[in-house]
Amino acid sequence: MSDDYELNNGNGYHSTNGFKAEDHMTASGRIQLTSCIARIESALNNNSLFPAERKIAEYVLKHPEEVTGFSVNELARAAEASEATIVRFCRALAFAGYKDFKLALAAEAKGAVKITHEDVTRDDDVMSITRKVFQSDLQAIADSRETLDRGEMERAVEAISRARRVEFYGMGSSAPAAFDAYYRFLKIGMPVFYVLDPYMQAVSASQLGPDCVAFAISHTGRTDGVIFSLRKAQEAGATTIALTSNVRGPIAEFANIKLITAARETAFRNQAMASRIAHLSVIDALYVNVAIRRYSEATERVRRTEEVINERLL
Repeated sequence: MSDDYELNNGNGYHSTNGFKAEDHMTASGRIQLTSCIARIESALNNNSLFPAERKIAEYVLKHPEEVTGFSVNELARAAEASEATIVRFCRALAFAGYKDFKLALAAEAKGAVKITHEDVTRDDDVMSITRKVFQSDLQAIADSRETLDRGEMERAVEAISRARRVEFYGMGSSAPAAFDAYYRFLKIGMPVFYVLDPYMQAVSASQLGPDCVAFAISHTGRTDGVIFSLRKAQEAGATTIALTSNVRGPIAEFANIKLITAARETAFRNQAMASRIAHLSVIDALYVNVAIRRYSEATERVRRTEEVINERLL
């Protein structure tokens, strides 16, 4: 399919780089799939919690195993918050309520998850820093796989597959991800477009219709230019998709479909670096899903793409 994937004759794909979803390794042996903790840390990093909710989040991170045995009333007393705030906190993390939140947290505790945040230090040698950076990126992918909502992913694949036109929006550190998405889908013959200038982006968005898709990428969910374009696309009747790490970001207000990722930032990587890896992984998953749905056409388009590239290289 590309440098990373090959289509097969069945209903799936296989990776040509040898990486399997089950192979999430850590320095101690494996990557933990920490959806609950990842959501809490992502919410704290993005400042998407109210002060009272931050107190709860910080308490849970300090006492995760203890909290698994708490009733909502006990957690409210321990975190010095009201029961209603506990429920709002759980919903801010995209859980249905306290019960779902506690089950997710308990599953992590049962798996003996050691909740640590390994940051780089001035005393680290080259390979220690390299290992920690790789660890952060792998963890972002694993956490995001657990955080992504299956229904929203299915809706996104369906919308993109059926769209007459798909536009990708991204600014700053999200611009490369938007451009990567554009180029990937272009190679399989999708009617995709990418406009970098925010004014042209907004004008283009306003020209979309009900059979179009506007796909916006913003780590913080607060990028004004991208949010404005997504709003214009929604007002024009297009299906809007937001790929973000902030479930409470204002971009969500104008997104019909919300793809939420999680990432734990480290020193010198506080501007969506690990998050960008997670976003690219989501884009890759969408790309492969759409390609599989359009198998015959996608295969032919990829063949043409490879011919053009090979001819250009001669």
